[in-house]
Amino acid sequence: MSGPKAFRIVTRAEIIAICRRNLARLEAAIESWTSAGRRNGTIEQNDIEKVRARRDELHRLLEADRFIELQKQVAAEITFLQSDSDRRIERAAELAARSKRDLRRSKVAAEALLQRLQGLKVEIPLDIRSELSGSAASSERLEAAMAKALLLLPSEAAQDTTTVRQRELATRLGAGERRGTLQEWIARQPQEMEDPALGRVDALLGELRGLGIDSSPFSDRVALLEGEPLARRPLVADSLLLDLTAAVKDGRASARLADELRARRAELSVMKSAEVALLLTEIEETFASPTLSNGQDLVKRADFLIEEEFKAMAAAERRRAVLEGLASLGYEVSEGMATAWVENGEIVLRKAANPGYGIELLGGSRSDLLQVRAVGIGSSAEARDTNRDRDMETIWCGEFDRLKALVAKAGGNVAMEFARPVGQFPLKIVSDPGASHEAAVAERSYLSLPLNRPN
Repeated sequence: MSGPKAFRIVTRAEIIAICRRNLARLEAAIESWTSAGRRNGTIEQNDIEKVRARRDELHRLLEADRFIELQKQVAAEITFLQSDSDRRIERAAELAARSKRDLRRSKVAAEALLQRLQGLKVEIPLDIRSELSGSAASSERLEAAMAKALLLLPSEAAQDTTTVRQRELATRLGAGERRGTLQEWIARQPQEMEDPALGRVDALLGELRGLGIDSSPFSDRVALLEGEPLARRPLVADSLLLDLTAAVKDGRASARLADELRARRAELSVMKSAEVALLLTEIEETFASPTLSNGQDLVKRADFLIEEEFKAMAAAERRRAVLEGLASLGYEVSEGMATAWVENGEIVLRKAANPGYGIELLGGSRSDLLQVRAVGIGSSAEARDTNRDRDMETIWCGEFDRLKALVAKAGGNVAMEFARPVGQFPLKIVSDPGASHEAAVAERSYLSLPLNRPN
């Protein structure tokens, strides 16, 4: 099959560029994973070092030309980081929700203990009273205050609520068992804090915190909900839950958009054109702003520019690989042929060893599909030796196999789309490319001469 051919070529430079884009996206995924983990306190330096070590191993795969393995492992590592980040954010949200429940439980227990002491007319020190009734106190401070308050109960009253062992534990504030005693005491208090409406609010507030979103705008409404009677809470909670759900949805969308922008920024960072530099500046300015208002537009523009830049680079590398290979096979390749190929969409190369014959190359500027065929050089009006034409087509078949081997040796690959048999089509006759080139040079030289103007 040595007649006209269509083939696709992937060069080593193109493969390396793909791998570098993959590694750039990995860097962006690591950045997102690290940022979320540090924000929520769910990762330690040891975790970060392990991720960086895996990244370094993937870079070594590139240095070792293990391209396919690298692409598979990078994709797997990015998927792992995204899933692991989601799990850590979910864990942070659960911890935040649990903290809210614990604080609410502690407040109810503190109020019950305060009322018990007041009912027994026990004199309560001002600092303990302040802690037990403080609305902004933390669970830890409330529990410490309750541990001290338990010691104020009269012995006969204390027997109803605590054992001798528990009172001993309460006095040993520095011991790790103190919390267990308080937990048992708190567990016997009314369980209003387990209200389903408040539970859903806690979960959504926890997710907001996990996403790094300030939940303080909802604080007053949450406090009002907590103060409502149990029977009214579901009704009052409806609008709050709707707004919280919308805030979480917007937060998730914003987080995804930020991750997408980081990925595009990373890919663009390995490209060098002026258009890329301008877009990178816009992306950095957007990250510096409070919101990602134009983020989606930037993602679309980045996708288009990345694709265009990559296509242009890949096409240039394909042309270079083909022309260098043909030059090594004895075809006449001169400076400017690659540009002429782009401008005209085709180019004809002569072979000095076979006067009157050459090859014609087409395509490659808009797609990765290239076409090549043996051609006769001269005038279509001249008589042709059809046997010699067939012989030259057959010779070109062997040369094309050598071209494929040269590309493969350089780290690339040639895939055949189709090839026609020798003689299926008459040999195409084209004008002498050398003569055309010399005429073009002469025309440019003439145009560059100074004009003789009359005095």
